Amino acid sequence: MWLRRKFEKRLRRCCILSCADVDCPITDGTTSATCTVVDKIFNAVGVASIEGVSDDLKGLSWTKAVGASDSGSEREYDQSFYLGTPLDLRLPNSCAVFFNKVSDRVRFGDDDPRLSKGTCNQAMTDGCIDALIKRAKAVDLAEDDACEKLQTEFLNNLDPECASFAAGINWVGVTSVSLSDNGSPKPIDSQQNASSNCWPISPRNNDLRLVHSTNTTGDFKAETLSKNFFGVTPILTVFFPGDDNRTTVSQPDAQLTCVKTIDLTTASNATMTPSGENSAESRGTVASVVLVGVLTAVLTVVLG
Repeated sequence: MWLRRKFEKRLRRCCILSCADVDCPITDGTTSATCTVVDKIFNAVGVASIEGVSDDLKGLSWTKAVGASDSGSEREYDQSFYLGTPLDLRLPNSCAVFFNKVSDRVRFGDDDPRLSKGTCNQAMTDGCIDALIKRAKAVDLAEDDACEKLQTEFLNNLDPECASFAAGINWVGVTSVSLSDNGSPKPIDSQQNASSNCWPISPRNNDLRLVHSTNTTGDFKAETLSKNFFGVTPILTVFFPGDDNRTTVSQPDAQLTCVKTIDLTTASNATMTPSGENSAESRGTVASVVLVGVLTAVLTVVLG
């Protein structure tokens, strides 16, 4: 319980944690991280708590982890999303709705995208957040296909308050995943975790479960790397009552979490100047691994 309270206070202060906070292993000869979770390799992570939930659900969080690899003339990006849960928490009936494709307006101000962090209130507007939550709570979630209904609802409807944040005339790339039914993602167990060198969650004794992944390809431009690594993903976590004994939720509730990766490790953090900026030698830490140093200088010019 003490660790959980400490983690919650840390996240409220930091908004989003990075590899520097969860101790991702440092790649030899660089200031970059190489975080292996089961069979996935990542170069940057971000951890954000699910705010506004009842006391019974305190300690829930989302981790976004991104890795990249080159294949011929293309670069392949893996964006994976993990739900962090305290060991003593039993999830109620719930779904996670991922807004995978949003406009460039979903961002934390105009700061360097590699290091920017914040909350949904900074990345979007209160009006859009309220509209998303209201729409989710109005869906009939009583049947087994509750999560499918949520996905259909958002794909078919775009609230005016959110029009500038969608990538088209409607929401696109919306994926809804059940967190609580028999086929829902399960926590990573010790056998699966044997190949891992990283546990991107805080506190470290929390469970971690892979809920959703997207795999995309792109070119070798710095702008493409930045968008795939440091874009903000809104995640709507929806809780609702059921007819079993798994939940203390008496009525539908939903919370929006905006998470992105942060290009910061324990090694790059150590090279921060007194002003809080990375030194020129340590900028572009993700690029130094993903691009074997080729784009480090390019990222510094384009993004910094």
